[in-house]
Amino acid sequence: MKNIGLVRVDSRLLHGQVVTRWIGKVGAKEVIIIDDELAKDDFMIEVFEMAAPSGVKLIVKPTDEAKEFLGNRELSRSIILFKSIPDLLKGLTFDLPFTDIQIGGIGGGAGRVVVFKSITLTKEEYEQLLDLENDGKHIYLQTVPEDKQTSLADISNKF
Repeated sequence: MKNIGLVRVDSRLLHGQVVTRWIGKVGAKEVIIIDDELAKDDFMIEVFEMAAPSGVKLIVKPTDEAKEFLGNRELSRSIILFKSIPDLLKGLTFDLPFTDIQIGGIGGGAGRVVVFKSITLTKEEYEQLLDLENDGKHIYLQTVPEDKQTSLADISNKF
């Protein structure tokens, strides 16, 4: 399996924690956002490009183009971002080569449970992540590099 710097689900996409903590931790030279809506919004892409630090390229791809784009690309210094668990699941239906998946900040809302710091999940999302883990994916929760990785088993009492 291809070595990827970081695959992260974070509803805020490119924001302070990613810019100030994760890019440095990974040594990222590029941030790839896989998001169908954002890929059609040139204005928001410009906003995210302005948020990217100097020397870090921002790339936005719709889900159906992601596999071909990632292809044989060197990804060890890349951060790949998804906005939500459903977006991640959609990406995985396109056979994207992800083994390790970090769940970062996902905001609150109806039917959502705080499971770890700023991470909320629905029961359905939790079960979907368990299915991924049972299929051999390494799923963990972590908001910043200084936090210890938290497993799905560690949050099972929340549901």
